[in-house]
This record gives sequence, C-alpha cells and structure tokens, in this order.
Amino acid sequence: MQSPKIMVMGVGNILLSDEGLGVRFLDIFAKDTFPDNVELLEGGTAGLELVHLIQDVDFLIIIDAINANAEPGALFRFQPGDLQVIPEQYEVSFHQIGIVEVLTMAKILGNAPQTLIFGIQPKSLEWGLEISADIEALFPRLKELVLKEIDSIRYEGKFTTT
Repeated sequence: MQSPKIMVMGVGNILLSDEGLGVRFLDIFAKDTFPDNVELLEGGTAGLELVHLIQDVDFLIIIDAINANAEPGALFRFQPGDLQVIPEQYEVSFHQIGIVEVLTMAKILGNAPQTLIFGIQPKSLEWGLEISADIEALFPRLKELVLKEIDSIRYEGKFTTT
C-alpha cells in the first residue's frame, strides 16, 4: 500500500504581522524531519496559483489566520464543509482569493484533497514582519496538533475525529 501524500501549507501575508502566521509557523515547523510522503508548502497569498500544487495531494493541512471576531489566539480546527455553518460575519481568510475558492477550483478540475484547516484569530494586522508574541506562543501547541493529524493520516488513513 502506498502512503498517502500529505501537504502542510502555511498561508498568509508576512507583511501584515499576524496575517502571516501560517507562513511563519511553517518556517519553524520545517526545521523538523518528515517522512517522504509529507511535503511543506509556503502558500503565501498565492490564491488560484495553488490549485495545480494541491491536485496530486491526498491530504492537505492548512495553517492560516482567520477572522472569527474571537479573542486573539483563539484556535479553530475545521474542514471546508464546516464553512457552511459558520455565520456570515466570520471571514475565513483575509486574502483576496481564499483557500475555499482554491479547493473549489481543484474539485472542479477533478481532484481536491481531503482538507483540514487550523485557523488562528490574529492579534495584530499592522504593517510589520514580526508575529505577535501571544500568537507565536501558540506555535508549539499548533505543532503538536499538526503532527497528530499527520500520524493519524499515516496510521489510520484519515484526520483525527477530535
């Protein structure tokens, strides 16, 4: 049996402090060693250009800032299908073209990976290259959660149920 291809993607604009938390998390996460079937991708704010990069992926784990009008540092775990139940006042992404549109396009083209999103409510969206200390302090916990998902995919063939 061939191992499923797993991609962990960090997205966001690194010029707007916490908006770039997905990319900054991936910078730290990439310091570890991963099995051959795990690929890391800094998606930045690429938008629809990402479609062709995810089409041969079986499982996609996305790290992004989300605006859920919650306390800074609030952590959310959801799948794209869950978005239909999120109230309209919540913005899933701060980007021009959100990851939902990318996944929809991949599905239309014939292959969208099973996807899990970890979103964090940012503290600051001011101009700057640094992540807020409160947000960066969440990275070790986020790393544990992402590694748990990778293990679940590798050994059970699916995302965790928690």
